[in-house]
Amino acid sequence: MTEDFKDFDLLNVPLKGTSLVEASAGTGKSFSIAGLFLRLLIETAIPVSEILVVTFTQAATEELRDRIRRSITDALEAFAGGGCKESFLQGLVEKEKDHGETINRLNTALRNFDCAAIMTIHGFCWRILKENAFESLSMFDVELVSSQELIKAEMVDDFWRQHLYTESALFVQYAVQVGLSPDSLLKLLGKHFSRPFLKVIPAVEPPDVSVQEQAFIKAFETLRSAWPLAREKVAGLLRSDGLKRNCYNLGKIPAWIESMDSFLSRPGAECTLFSGFEKFTTTELCRSAKKNCAPPVHPFFDLCDSLRCSHSALLDLYDKKIIGLKSELFRFANRELPARKGKMNVLYFDDLLLNLLGALQGKAGEQLAATIRGKFKAALIDEFQDTDPLQYTIVKEVFARKPSILFFIGDPKQSIYGFRGADIFAYMEAARDVQTRFTLRENWRSEPDLVTSLNVLFENNPRPFVYEEIRFHPCAPAHGRASERLLINGKPAPPFHMWIVENDSDAAKAIPKQEARRSISVAVAGEIAELLRLGKEGRALLGGRPLGEEDIAVLVRRNRDAAEMQQVLSGLGIPSVLYSTGNLFDSHEAMEVQRVLSSIAAPENGKLFRSALVTDILGLKGADLEKLISEEREWESWVVRFTHYRDLWVGRGFIRMFRRFLNQEEVLARLMRYPDGERRCTNLLHLSEVLHQISVDKRLNRAGLLKWLAAHRAGVGTEPEEHPIRLESDERAVKLVTVHKSKGLEYPVVFCPFGWNGSTLRSSREPFSFHNGETPAGLTLDLGSEHAEENRKQAEKENLSENLRLLYVSLTRAKERCYFVWGRFRDAETSAPAYLFYPPPSLAEDDVVAATRNHFLKLEKDFMGRLQELERKAGGGLVIYPPPDFPVKAQVPEQRESVHPSCRVFKGHIDREQGFASFSSLISGHEAEPEDGDPEAIPTETPPLEKPQGFFSFPAGMRAGSCLHALFEDLDFTGRDSESIKKTIGEKLIEHGYDPEWGEEVYGMVKRVLQADLDPIVPDLRLSRLRAEDRLQELEFYWPLKRVTPESLAEIVSGRDIPPGFAEYLGRLEFSPLRGFMRGFLDLLFRFRGRYYLVDWKSNDLGARIEDYGREGMMAAMQKGYYVLQYLIYTVAVHQYLRLRLPDYRYEDHFGGVFYIFLRGVDPDRGPDFGIFRARPSEELVRKLAAELIEDKKPG
Repeated sequence: MTEDFKDFDLLNVPLKGTSLVEASAGTGKSFSIAGLFLRLLIETAIPVSEILVVTFTQAATEELRDRIRRSITDALEAFAGGGCKESFLQGLVEKEKDHGETINRLNTALRNFDCAAIMTIHGFCWRILKENAFESLSMFDVELVSSQELIKAEMVDDFWRQHLYTESALFVQYAVQVGLSPDSLLKLLGKHFSRPFLKVIPAVEPPDVSVQEQAFIKAFETLRSAWPLAREKVAGLLRSDGLKRNCYNLGKIPAWIESMDSFLSRPGAECTLFSGFEKFTTTELCRSAKKNCAPPVHPFFDLCDSLRCSHSALLDLYDKKIIGLKSELFRFANRELPARKGKMNVLYFDDLLLNLLGALQGKAGEQLAATIRGKFKAALIDEFQDTDPLQYTIVKEVFARKPSILFFIGDPKQSIYGFRGADIFAYMEAARDVQTRFTLRENWRSEPDLVTSLNVLFENNPRPFVYEEIRFHPCAPAHGRASERLLINGKPAPPFHMWIVENDSDAAKAIPKQEARRSISVAVAGEIAELLRLGKEGRALLGGRPLGEEDIAVLVRRNRDAAEMQQVLSGLGIPSVLYSTGNLFDSHEAMEVQRVLSSIAAPENGKLFRSALVTDILGLKGADLEKLISEEREWESWVVRFTHYRDLWVGRGFIRMFRRFLNQEEVLARLMRYPDGERRCTNLLHLSEVLHQISVDKRLNRAGLLKWLAAHRAGVGTEPEEHPIRLESDERAVKLVTVHKSKGLEYPVVFCPFGWNGSTLRSSREPFSFHNGETPAGLTLDLGSEHAEENRKQAEKENLSENLRLLYVSLTRAKERCYFVWGRFRDAETSAPAYLFYPPPSLAEDDVVAATRNHFLKLEKDFMGRLQELERKAGGGLVIYPPPDFPVKAQVPEQRESVHPSCRVFKGHIDREQGFASFSSLISGHEAEPEDGDPEAIPTETPPLEKPQGFFSFPAGMRAGSCLHALFEDLDFTGRDSESIKKTIGEKLIEHGYDPEWGEEVYGMVKRVLQADLDPIVPDLRLSRLRAEDRLQELEFYWPLKRVTPESLAEIVSGRDIPPGFAEYLGRLEFSPLRGFMRGFLDLLFRFRGRYYLVDWKSNDLGARIEDYGREGMMAAMQKGYYVLQYLIYTVAVHQYLRLRLPDYRYEDHFGGVFYIFLRGVDPDRGPDFGIFRARPSEELVRKLAAELIEDKKPG
C-alpha cells in the first residue's frame, strides 16, 4: 500500500525499504543524493564500495562522483571541528555522538573512493555479467560495441532483397512511391526496435495481391484497347452542355485528353492514375450533370469507373501488404539481430540489460540477485524519470523483492527523453510499487517571485501534466538561498515576463507559425540587445555586476530555431554560442564535406564537381558557376587543383590533403564571414579530426572513407551521442540551447520563445507508438491497425503530456528572469500552454487533445481574461504585455586581433620517394605538356582549314572528356532502346554543363562507335555485341611499385614492340624517383569469346576531317600524349588481374589487345582504320615490364 507524498527530510528520512523521492527543478536533487550517501556511510557503516549509485549518462556519473567525494571531504572537515555552513551537515554533526568513529569511516571511504560503485545502468549490468559469468551464462570473450547500426543496416538490406526483389514491378513502384525503402525501414527500426517489451500491431502476414493486380492490369488493357475508337467521341461528350462548367472547364478538357493519351500509351499499367482521370468516370459525370440534364453516356466512361474501382481496391491491398511487410520486419529483426551479433561475438549496450534480466529470471536468478544484494547493501537510482521498463524490472528483481535500502530519485515532470527510450509509464509503475514517497519542496534555484509565478501557472490546471500520476508539488523559495538579484535601474523588476503576440489584421485569427517565429526572433534579439545596453551602462546589474551576454540563454526545441536565432543576434552584433543536442553528421558542414570529398575523389565527374563548387565551403554562386562553365581554361584550372588534392590524398593521406585544401582554398576565412562562422569552422575542423582518425584506425582508402561518411550521415553506424557537436567558443556569448540539452542547467536570464508546438501526429500513414497497459509499461507500435484512430488519440495524449514536461523544463531553468512568448499561433490550440492556461472542461477523457483544441478555439475575450487572472494571482511576479518593438541599430562586432602563432620546425627525414604513382604523375613534368595540363587537350599541328561539322564541332577539353566518359559508363551497349540512350545522353550533357541541343550529334557518334568493327581479324567484334555481364568499367588497380626513375623507365620500355620514335618522347620525361604503389583506372575491360580486351575512350580533337583520325594522326596523338606508356601500364595491370583470377590463364590465349577509341573519328562506313587505334604488346614485353616494375612479383 503506497502512501501519499511526504516532505523529504534529508537528515531524518528512514534508511530502509524502498522509497521514491520526487525532486522538482531546482530543489537540490544532487545535494540530496550526496547527503543520502553520507548518511549511509556514517549511520549504517556500509563501505563505500557497497553503495550502488546508478545514473543514466557518463557525464552525470562523473558529476555525481565529484559531488559525493566533495561531500565526504566537507563532512570530514565538519566532524573534525572545522565548522560548516550547511544546515544539513550541522545537523549531521549534532546527530552523531561518536565523532571519532565517524571520522574513521569517512577517512576509509575517502581512501577507498576509487572503489565507489557510481556508474551508468549499462556499466552496472556489464560489471555484474563479467563478475558472474557462470551464473548469468555470459560469454567471457564477448566484445562490447557502442553501435549496432551497421549490423541493423545489413539486416534491413537483406530483408529488402528477400521480400522486395521477388515482388511485381507494380507493387515495388507503389511501395517506393509511398516512401518504402531500405532507409525508411531502417529508420522505423531505429526509432522503435530498441524499446523493451514492444508489442507490434497488427501482427499480420503480407496478403497475396496477385489476383487484384491481374484484375487491375486487365482493366487497364481493356481501357487501352477501347481508347483509339472512343477518343474523339469522348472528347466531344466531355464538352456536353449538360455538364457544369465549374466541374468540366472547356479550357482544361484538351489537357485531360492529352493526359489520357499519355496514360494509355505507357508500356503497361502503373500504380498512379493521372490527375483528372476521375473526369472520365460515369460516377463523376453523374455528379457534375446540371439539374434536369442527363449526363453523357459512353462505354468508355464505365470502363474508367471499373479501372478506378480496381485501382482503389489494389491500393488498399497494397497498403495492407506494406503494413504486413513492416510487421514481418520486426519479427525478422527479433530473430536475426541476436543471431548475427552472436555469430560476431559482440554485444550492444542494451544487450547487457536484456542478458542480465534473462539471467535474473532464469533458473539461477534468485541466487544471482542474492549475490548482487550481497555486493550492494544500498542502491540510489538517480534520474529515475528517465528509466524504461527493462531497467526498472532489473532493479525491481534485484532490490525491491527482498528487504533492501533502495531510493528512486527523479522528477517525472522532467521526463523529456522519450526519443532515447525513457518511458514515463515505467516511472508511474514504480511510483505505484514503492512503500513510501517523498517530495523536495524548497527551490534553491529561482528568485522567490519567479517560484511563485511558476506555482500559479502549473496549479492553474488540476492535471497539469495530463496524467494524474504526474503531480505538480508547489515549491517554496528556499530560506538562505544565495541570491544574485537582477536590478534594473537600481530596482528589482518582475521576474516572469509573458509576451502576447497578436495578429495585427485580426486578433482572433491564428498567426502563421513561420511569420510568428521570424517576428519573435527579432523581438527576443531586441530585448537581449536592450538588456546588454543597460548592462554596459551599469543600469542592469546581476549580483552587483553588469549583466553580460554569458548570463542569457535562449531555449528552443529544434537546432534549426537556434541557428535562425543566432543569425538575428549576429545581425545586431551580439555574440552567441549554440549548445546543440545534434550529431556532427547531421550538420550542414557534414553534407558539404561529403560533396567536396566526393568531387576530390573523382574530379572528372562534372556533376559531383559542380555540386562541390556551389557549397559554402568553396563559395561559388549560380552565376559564378555558369561563368566558370563557359570559360574552359578556368574550369580546367579548378579540375587540375582538385586532381592534385586527390593525388595528395592517395599519396600522403587524408589529413595532409584536407589541410592543404583548407589553406589553399581559404576555406576557414570564407566561412568566418557567415553569422555562424565560428560554428561552421568548428564543425569543419571537428569533422576533419574524426575522418582522419577513422581513416587511420580502419585503414580506409578514398572509397572506404567516403562510404563510411555516407553511412554515418545516413544515421547508419553511429549512435546520436557518439559524435556530439562541439561547443564553438568559450568566450562571453548568449547561449542558444535546446530544451533537451538544458535539463539540469540553470541561467540567470532565460528566453522561451517557441514553447507552443502542437501535439497532434503529423501523418495518418506513419506508424506511431502508445501505451495500452497490456505489456510491461504497455508500449505498443501501431503500424496501421483497425483501431488506429482510437490508438492515435492515446498517442497524441502522450505527446501533449511530453510537451507539458518540456514546457516545465524550459520555464524552470531561469534563476532571476524568464521570458515566455504566447499567442494564437497556428496549431497552438493543441499545445502545452493551451492545455495548461485554458484547461478543457473534462480532463479525464481519452481524447484530451481534441477537447483542448475545441475548448481553445471557442475562446474569445477569455483568451486574455484567463491570462490576466493568472497575472493577478502571481502578485506582481508575472507581467503580461506585447513584445516590445525596439528600434535597434545593427552593430558591428569588435574586430579580434590577429594572432600568427609560430609552429615548431620538423627536423626529421621524410622519404619523398615513397608514395603513389600513376600514369598522370609520370608524365606531369614532361616538357611538351600543354598549358592546361590535360593530355587529352593536345593541340593539332596546324589549325583546321574548314569549319568543323557534325560531331567534329563538339567542344574539346577535359570537361568534354569527362562528359563522354560518363556517358559510355552508363550506356547499354546493345543499343536496343534508342530512347533510353538519348535520355542518358541528355542527362550527361546537362550534368556536364552542355546544351542538350548537342544530343543528336552525340547520339550519332554513339551509334557509330557501338556498330564499328574494332578489329578486322576478329569477326563480329563490335561493342554492340557486349552484354553488361561481359563488361567492367572504371576498374581501379594498384600494384606494389619498385623504384623507378625517368631513365630506368625509358630503358624498360624499349624494344621492337615500341612504336618508332616513342623512345625520343620517353627521354623527355621528368619526375622524381618513385616507389610505393602504381595505381590507375581502366575505362573498360571487356570479354569477347573468351578473350579480354582493354578500351580507353579518347575525346581528343585531332582535326575537323575523318582523315585526321587515320593511322598516322592517331599514332602522333598516342606518342605526344604518352598513351603508349599508358596502355603498357594498363596491359600489365590486366595481365596481373587475369593471372590471379583465371586458373588456366595464358597471355596468348586470353589477352586480346588494346583499343584506344578516338570518338570523333570512328566511322563504320570508312572501316576500322579510322578512329580506332589497336595494339597488342608481346607477352615477352609484358612479362619484362611486370618483372621490372612490380615489387616482389611472383613468377607467373
